[in-house]
Amino acid sequence: MVAGIEGRVGTKRGKARKRGSREAVGLTHDKVRREALRLIDREGLEAFSTRKLGRALGCEAMAIYWYYPSKDALLDAVVDLLVEEIVPATRHEMDDWVEALRRVAHAYRGIARTHPRAFPLLATRRFATPGTFAFLEHLFELAHRQGIPDRTAARFFRAVSGYCSGVALDERAGDDGGPDTRVAALHAGFPRVASVSRWLEARHDDATFAFGLEILLDALAGAASGAR
Repeated sequence: MVAGIEGRVGTKRGKARKRGSREAVGLTHDKVRREALRLIDREGLEAFSTRKLGRALGCEAMAIYWYYPSKDALLDAVVDLLVEEIVPATRHEMDDWVEALRRVAHAYRGIARTHPRAFPLLATRRFATPGTFAFLEHLFELAHRQGIPDRTAARFFRAVSGYCSGVALDERAGDDGGPDTRVAALHAGFPRVASVSRWLEARHDDATFAFGLEILLDALAGAASGAR
């Protein structure tokens, strides 16, 4: 399996050298991944292609494979960029892993606001690069220094990341630019749903997110204390 993948990568790189070396002059790994993120931000993941990226960069699509051997590798590099925006939340001097998770959670959800079309990459792709692993290493090392067992750290991370991804994707799905007339009509026949739904409007999203996060972090903090 690995050999087959390497073979295909080698072929693409060979083509890139023949067809894209001239066009690739002036490009870098960072420039390619940043332009990919800009393109995804503008047009969405579904519309993203290396052909469009090549046009945006002023080169043939095959030249991109000089820098990234596959579209998957390029998308992983875009995830790295998104994670880099979260990293500052972990760089403050602190000895409280719960506080670190709180900061990471808010920064993570912030990506859904600043990069709504690219956010599904962050929420659905497994971390599989040195950059994303360095982020996790720093976070888990902080837990280790506090005496939190690895199993508890894993549960902390999975619970918080799952909550943040679910909330952010739900908010993104609901942010369609206008009221749904079908829902408004249903509210007329279901007054209790209508009453509660007022508190599910986007203007309450920040408070609702913080409410759920704090409940989760309180429970996790208790579990960590008992696990030591």
